[in-house]
Amino acid sequence: DIVGNLKVFASQAFRCKRCNARFRRIPLGGRCTRCGGELTLTVYKGSVEKYLEIARWLAEAYGLEEYYRQRITLVKSEIEAVFSAGEREGKKTTQLTDFL
Repeated sequence: DIVGNLKVFASQAFRCKRCNARFRRIPLGGRCTRCGGELTLTVYKGSVEKYLEIARWLAEAYGLEEYYRQRITLVKSEIEAVFSAGEREGKKTTQLTDFL
């Protein structure tokens, strides 16, 4: 479930908050092309991370095989890489007009 949620997060769509229109890719203007409303993600960070700590605890508490503990560790590092990259991108915003 954790890996599936991460995969869906990486290929998610965007949704208009006002008219509920869906877009596979965010429009260049950053707003809904139908009504001009604000866009939001369809999959949230919390839905990707919600079972990670529980899975780690279960693996340790019930002594699961090393394969499963390593798999959980790898998924955790992938999740951290995806979200830390997003946080780095959020700090530096560049407008298209900055290149003109």
